[in-house]
Amino acid sequence: MKTNFYGYYPPTVEQYERLWQEGLIVLDTNVLLNLYRLPTTARDELINVLELLKDRLWIPHQVALEFQRRRLTVIASERKATEEALTATSDLVADIKKRVDALQIDKRGLGIESQSLLTELETANNQLLEAIKTTHNAQLDISASDPVRERLDLLLNNRVGTGPTSQADLDNLVVNGEDRYKEKIPPGFADADKDKNPNEASFIFDHIKYQRKYGDLILWRQLIQHVKDTNTKSVLLVTADRKEDWWWREQGKTIGPHPELVREIQREGAVELFWMYSSVQFVEHANKYSSASVSNESVAEIKQVALSSPTSSANVREFLGRQLSALIDPRATDLQERYLSGRMDQREIESCVERWLERRGELVESNPRGFPDFLVRSDDDAHGYEVKYLRQFDRMLVSPSVVTSMLRGYMETKEGRLSGFTLVIAISEEDFFDILHTERKSELHRRLGRLLRKYPIDGIVIGAVVDDDFQVLAHQQEPARDEDDFL
Repeated sequence: MKTNFYGYYPPTVEQYERLWQEGLIVLDTNVLLNLYRLPTTARDELINVLELLKDRLWIPHQVALEFQRRRLTVIASERKATEEALTATSDLVADIKKRVDALQIDKRGLGIESQSLLTELETANNQLLEAIKTTHNAQLDISASDPVRERLDLLLNNRVGTGPTSQADLDNLVVNGEDRYKEKIPPGFADADKDKNPNEASFIFDHIKYQRKYGDLILWRQLIQHVKDTNTKSVLLVTADRKEDWWWREQGKTIGPHPELVREIQREGAVELFWMYSSVQFVEHANKYSSASVSNESVAEIKQVALSSPTSSANVREFLGRQLSALIDPRATDLQERYLSGRMDQREIESCVERWLERRGELVESNPRGFPDFLVRSDDDAHGYEVKYLRQFDRMLVSPSVVTSMLRGYMETKEGRLSGFTLVIAISEEDFFDILHTERKSELHRRLGRLLRKYPIDGIVIGAVVDDDFQVLAHQQEPARDEDDFL
């Protein structure tokens, strides 16, 4: 079967070795642009890997063109993000103080001592403000020299494919593109809507008119033509693109490149071995198959950038809230620790929780304000669900992340922005099974009761992601009294 259905089979160990020893390494545009989004150390380590492999690097003309056209936009966007972060950081604690004072939480007899929490927040906020200022000052500006592009110019000298020399050449590259997109033939069909805004649907380069929606198809056909002309037999494509028109996905897992891509490049380009890596997979395997040395910290940064969406003001404020919690207690779990641990990241956990809510028959929507993560609406009411991951179950009662979320959920409910609030705490799979069949279940019962008595929100859900499915261990809606309260 493998001979006839090779698009559905990953490389063998020997074939991976061959890819790293002799394969042409092709970089997508977003891999190059993400260099501007990385911290300096991670950026340098990734470029060092590319320099080790520079004799086998190559990029299609379309990649180089898109990089040059979008480079300044990315630089400006990164500066804008830190500017927004500076503004949000400056206002964050003052805004929280104002809300807490208006609620007079300390006088409600709830056992909540808000002043100590606010003092810790202010101290951490000042530290965060200085860190963001340093980051902002170190960032590139669109009017300054660009050391990133200078390094890429040297790295990719004479390693860029030729582009179309006439409109007819370009039109030949996109022939039957519309039909391919209608039939969902990869790559590029996920970009079909890029022509909806006529002002952004096309651009001119060298007196040739390019349709933006065909960018990926042009890249792909230029790659196929290059390997055919050079008789290249093994190709490794590195991309930070995560869309379904590049990857084969099943049940939320990425299996490998889309099978149709594998078959087409072998059929049309006579390639014997083709595979794709994300940026993260590329640096991880570079450590294994080459003399590269990329630190765990840099791998985590590359993964975080790959998963990040364009920064909005709401997302900046939510990000700052998480960072404040981490600064208050350095032992608290943060995003980087989750990456370094090899466990699921926050976004993946949130996706599993969202599917769990949907299975319960809820109409779930992501919250554009950032907090809480999800809203479940009923008529004019909106019940909020915030998801937190705790690697250290024993720190549940003192985790700044948990305490801050419960306090904020309580405030948003009292102020009428939410009709109710439930905190979803994801614990490790190991803790889940340890608690499920042992006396620790009683301990969990007591902890939930203590939390709900101190921070009276609507409920707390405890669970874990097991086999890509969020499974509930406990759902407490009242202060715990006996074991029957558990699901």
